[in-house]
Amino acid sequence: MACLSLLSGVHPLPLLLLITLLGPVALVRGVTFRVVNKCPFPVWPAAAPNAGHPVLAGGGFLLPPGQSRRVSAPPTWNGRFWGRTGCNFTSTATNHHGNAAAACLTGDCGGRLACNGTAGAPPATLVEVDLHEDQSKGSSYDVSLVDGYNLPVAVWTKPPTPGAAAADRKCVIPGCAKNVNAVCPPELQVTAAAAVVSCKSACVAFGTDAFCCRGAHGTAETCRGSAYSRVFRDACPAYVSYPYDTAAAAARCYAEVYVLTFCPSRWGAGADRVAQA
Repeated sequence: MACLSLLSGVHPLPLLLLITLLGPVALVRGVTFRVVNKCPFPVWPAAAPNAGHPVLAGGGFLLPPGQSRRVSAPPTWNGRFWGRTGCNFTSTATNHHGNAAAACLTGDCGGRLACNGTAGAPPATLVEVDLHEDQSKGSSYDVSLVDGYNLPVAVWTKPPTPGAAAADRKCVIPGCAKNVNAVCPPELQVTAAAAVVSCKSACVAFGTDAFCCRGAHGTAETCRGSAYSRVFRDACPAYVSYPYDTAAAAARCYAEVYVLTFCPSRWGAGADRVAQA
């Protein structure tokens, strides 16, 4: 009752003046990434922040087939997501440097389940995210094969209210029309158990300035892609196939929920079975 008495003694005019001077109070809301696994095998999603941003969900977790998980992020977070396949975290093996051996066939991050901010080893399909708190600016995101491919992934925004219309088409980055691993040139293939589990980009495979868009090839005018990036473009038209790929679908949409779906279509169900190993 003492608190009520103190509040009741405050004249409303100074309080109203204070609120007017401070302006409207904005509630800072976070963003949710709903990560979905529609693959017929387990996927171990991972996330790595850019400098100055926090690690989300420990940096990685298991997602069985048909399941989803919600990952919370600050409203201005930026970083990347990717999926790991063929993981086994029970081994204690080490490599020739004495470090933990790779635990995943693709996208491995130092042999750990929780990557804790460590980036994944290429080749891996990357979802790159740059969140903005200002709705007028919108948050930007794309799906990149600049470091290569291991899984198809689609990204879209969830309608803001139940029963609302489907997500705006300009906010959707669809999956692939073809299985990249099935059309990957031999010199870019990464194999396990005699099957292709991922496809390197030409930059990762050969490391030249021309393929990596570095040095004299480090501008949009001098880096025009290659026959290898056109393989990615043909299979996944909406993805970034090389660093200066202006034909890719770069979305800029504000939302409180973004949906990231691995294997959004069923075409890869048979071809990617090795990822279960």
